[in-house]
Amino acid sequence: MRKVILDCDNTFGLGNRDVDDGLTLFYLLGSPVIDLLGVTLTYGNDTLEKVTQMTKELQRRLDLSFNYYGNHQAEFLAEQVNCYPNEVTILATGALTNLAEAKKLDPLFFEKVKEIIVMGGTTEPLVVNHHPVTELNFSCDPLAAETVLLSQAKVVIMNGHMTSEAFFSITELEQFLSLAKEVIPQERAEWIRSTLEKWIEWNEEVFNFSGFCNWDMTTAVYLERPELFSNERFYLAEQQPTIDKGRIILTEKSIYSVRMPKKLLTVSEFNQLIIDRMVKGLQ
Repeated sequence: MRKVILDCDNTFGLGNRDVDDGLTLFYLLGSPVIDLLGVTLTYGNDTLEKVTQMTKELQRRLDLSFNYYGNHQAEFLAEQVNCYPNEVTILATGALTNLAEAKKLDPLFFEKVKEIIVMGGTTEPLVVNHHPVTELNFSCDPLAAETVLLSQAKVVIMNGHMTSEAFFSITELEQFLSLAKEVIPQERAEWIRSTLEKWIEWNEEVFNFSGFCNWDMTTAVYLERPELFSNERFYLAEQQPTIDKGRIILTEKSIYSVRMPKKLLTVSEFNQLIIDRMVKGLQ
């Protein structure tokens, strides 16, 4: 079992806000190879206050069992990597503030983490279905992002270009809901349906497609099934002057080596896996 902490900016259920953190949580709860130690909350999709509110609401509505931290997040992170040195993987899908704060508490924090899989960053302008998209996660707290990326921990970057390929269509939505209704009460299924349909409606208005990019989900799937992604390694420049815009600067060689997959190799297999895991996680 892989010991995992999800550090996220969950806004599942909040109008005009992304749903992928919540779906990633369902996945982690349903994976047979993941031991979810806890969820540390950060900001990005909305304020920390809103993220905490929506995580409490999600847990209540769906009767899910997990521990979350809207306070003392850095303390929890440092405590867990000291309890399980070189065993804890952190999936970071929002602003990276909590991880940088954990390093302040324990200067050896990044040496004790097994792996950090982050969703964020771009290497060139990000365009989704002909629409320019502003990077969010790294630019929310650029100093924290630089701290994590240049930590020399084992870092995997799931950047905006690759993760935009993780398209979850209205067809996959219906398949997911059909299976979910067999294992959870109707009122829970209807809340999930309403939330996801509203998010698809927002995406239809903004991006002109019937579905959404399941950005953050790639971190969880990569942890369990890295073979579904390409396997490129890159070197980060020692200075990251454009990280405040979310832009990562690469170089030919440096001491800052990261994995950063360029391609999601099979979207259909990716989606079938996440549907299976999410349904199990909701049980």
